[in-house]
Amino acid sequence: MRQQLLIWLLGGMLASTLLAGGVLYLQVYEEASELFDYQLRQMAVSLPAQRVLPTPPMWGPDPEEDQDIVVQAWAGSGALLYRSSTDFVLPRAATAGFHTVTLKGDTWRVFGMVRHGRYVQVAQPTSVRQELAAGLALRSLLPFGVLIPALALLIWWVVGRALAPLQRVADALHQRAPDAMQALPDVDLPPEIRPLVDALNALLQRLDQAMSAQRAFVADAAHELRTPLAALKLQLQLSERAPDEAQRKVAYTKLHERLDRATHLVQQLLTLARQEPGEVRPFARVDLLALAQHSVAEHSTLADSRSIDLGVAADAEALAVQGHADSLRILLGNLVNNAIRYTPPGGRVDVNVQRSNGQTVLSVLDTGCGIPADERARVFDRFYRREGSDVTGSGLGLAIVQNIAAQHGATVELADNPMDSGLWVRVIFRA
Repeated sequence: MRQQLLIWLLGGMLASTLLAGGVLYLQVYEEASELFDYQLRQMAVSLPAQRVLPTPPMWGPDPEEDQDIVVQAWAGSGALLYRSSTDFVLPRAATAGFHTVTLKGDTWRVFGMVRHGRYVQVAQPTSVRQELAAGLALRSLLPFGVLIPALALLIWWVVGRALAPLQRVADALHQRAPDAMQALPDVDLPPEIRPLVDALNALLQRLDQAMSAQRAFVADAAHELRTPLAALKLQLQLSERAPDEAQRKVAYTKLHERLDRATHLVQQLLTLARQEPGEVRPFARVDLLALAQHSVAEHSTLADSRSIDLGVAADAEALAVQGHADSLRILLGNLVNNAIRYTPPGGRVDVNVQRSNGQTVLSVLDTGCGIPADERARVFDRFYRREGSDVTGSGLGLAIVQNIAAQHGATVELADNPMDSGLWVRVIFRA
């Protein structure tokens, strides 16, 4: 920032100085031209008024004399009577007044007039005027040659002093340990830097929450995996010590059941880890009715095995939301799977998609045992399972649903089945 400010400020000043120098040169040149034109006219008028100019032989100019002005005179017959320089012979102008002529690559300003029957012509090279204007312009801009380096040092010091708080923030971040998530000090900060520090503090707070959640997740996962793994090892030992083939077969059946539970737990843990809040996923248009029909088809075998009537409600509408299709499929799959497993045989599970109060609602209605109102807030916690439930599970299904809903800006509501016993889960998407 300091380098950029120095380059742009000094570059702007240098460009302004050059522009001012050019404008000043043009003004001085214009004024000098008026002054020199007046001088040429006065010189022509001030020549001797006698009818015969001095007629000494033509002599060469004195090297010590200024040859900026050349005077010539012609008789009425056109004969050259006088010239002040032998080095420059300018042609006689056709008419009186001011003219500009070019001789040997040099431009001359010429004034001619008829005086007492003679034509008098006074000329001056325009380079004299240009040198005068350039000299005056350069002398006027000379102070800027000293001012620009001084201003560069001043800008360097001022910018460094203004950026010192930002440097302190950078040093504080550089010296921190990777797990230090305390807020940065925000005292004595200029208004321009305070929003940056506030944003960094908010980011540190979110990182701290994410790391705390990750640590809790790892601790909970390790605790939850320890029990099924120990049970698997014990069941394997029991299978090996079975005295006969019948008991060995029963032991292996239980071993397969425990393996299935462990596999389901690991799958749920991986799904929960992938659906942690804060992960950015590309959203697209998702047809919720098609999603509901696909989920019902996927779980139809499980529902049939338990003699449960699973289907899409008759009043379901073709509605779409902006979201991540795979995540919403996992969300609905967990809800349908829970509803089937907690609904007794012969029950009913309906998946519905509808508009309610201007919002899109995806709901799953079952005729199972339901969830008491005082436990509905806790069932979204990881690994929480209701006491007295004889249904096996990991306690992660609704936690996964909650995370996916949060990613989509949706809310999850639990209520009693308004038509029968059971649970009514509604995922409400913002309009």
